[in-house]
Amino acid sequence: MRFVKSGLQLIGTHAVMSIIQFVLMPSLFSILENNQIYQWFIGLLYIAIFWFIIYVDMSGKGLDDCRRGNYAMYNGFITGLVASVPPVLLYILAMTYSPGPNQVNWFTTALRVWLIPYTKIFVTFDSSSSLRHLMPDIAIIPIVLFVLGAGISYIDGSRKRKKILDIIDKSDALRAEKSKVNPNI
Repeated sequence: MRFVKSGLQLIGTHAVMSIIQFVLMPSLFSILENNQIYQWFIGLLYIAIFWFIIYVDMSGKGLDDCRRGNYAMYNGFITGLVASVPPVLLYILAMTYSPGPNQVNWFTTALRVWLIPYTKIFVTFDSSSSLRHLMPDIAIIPIVLFVLGAGISYIDGSRKRKKILDIIDKSDALRAEKSKVNPNI
């Protein structure tokens, strides 16, 4: 049950990030429409912001679990798997649903909205005629990376906890050293 709760929280974080980036996308990508360097910069910035938020969220969960004594290295990967259920379902539906020639595959569209940080990569694959056949197959890569990234970020929470405990130990040792009374004074 704990993994489901953490996974749902991570889904919420992912959803909020996707919504914010979806809202900001038209204004940021349309500023310099024809400048590919700017487009790639914004695309990579989207990915960096997304991964930073996921890192902060999952490493915080790892830190909290270390503090409570619930830490296990695999917890972050399981949470990432739970949080990956929506895009995996959308991916499966996008792959199995084949609309008519003049119809839109709304599952592919929903998958792209969910994976909005990777928009520039998806658009590049769509615009290249030699790579077009890889869509939406290429979407499985960010889904797998999400599980791995969530797990690794969670593991980093234990490193942070160890660092905090080391600082506390040094502070206690320094305080103990300062509190010693010098008999020669």
